[in-house]
Amino acid sequence: MTHALAASGTIAMRSLILVRRMPSVFLPSLIMPLFILITTAGAFQGIAQLSAFDGASYLAFTLPFATVMGAGFAGINSGMTLARDIEGGFADRLVASPVPRSVLVIGPLMASCVRSLFTTTVVMAAAIIGGVDIPSALGIAVIYLLAMLFSAACAAWSMGVALRTRSIQSAPLMQVVVFLGVFMSVAYAPREALEGWLRVVADVNPVTLLLESSREATIETVTWAGFWPGLAAGLGLVALLGLWALTGLRRIGTY
Repeated sequence: MTHALAASGTIAMRSLILVRRMPSVFLPSLIMPLFILITTAGAFQGIAQLSAFDGASYLAFTLPFATVMGAGFAGINSGMTLARDIEGGFADRLVASPVPRSVLVIGPLMASCVRSLFTTTVVMAAAIIGGVDIPSALGIAVIYLLAMLFSAACAAWSMGVALRTRSIQSAPLMQVVVFLGVFMSVAYAPREALEGWLRVVADVNPVTLLLESSREATIETVTWAGFWPGLAAGLGLVALLGLWALTGLRRIGTY
């Protein structure tokens, strides 16, 4: 067990070192959340006039959307890195090594959580510069935790795709599912302001619970009643998609 954790940590460290060696891979995950924060808050700020917002700042409302999206990009990067390792033969070397095959998933998943810390920090700093009130210490902890859970879920999804397709060409599939999961939730407006099929989808979308819990931490006071649905949704996504990734290991060896 200790050996497996050490191997997972080493693979996670390798993934983080690649950030410095290949900044072109990681920089979009920093730039895109900032782009979303600025453009969404600017273009849709009029939506804040709806009674469902109760006078809340739309920039503060957008902050969790941007942090979750940034965490999603960090997770997708893990899937893309694994796809490159499979194409380049590095994954085959790990399969031949005397460590559990599960480290191929656990290591990049750990790295995605660490990368989400960077994206969340950058987005929060930009929002605070833009005038958003600094959340409480507990609120900040909740925002970071939920972003990490979503990053881990997106990493598991992307790695499952990479293990099944064994090609970096599957990157668009990794991205489009994450985008749909976020955009078909309460990304742009509260649940009460949604209508029609979008409201139906948002009600059953677990990302909705993540965003709503993160928004409570951003705009209001953190309560257990508001926090546990997002926590449960995040843990559920990680468990379900983690199983999806682990079963994909059968394509390159047993774990």
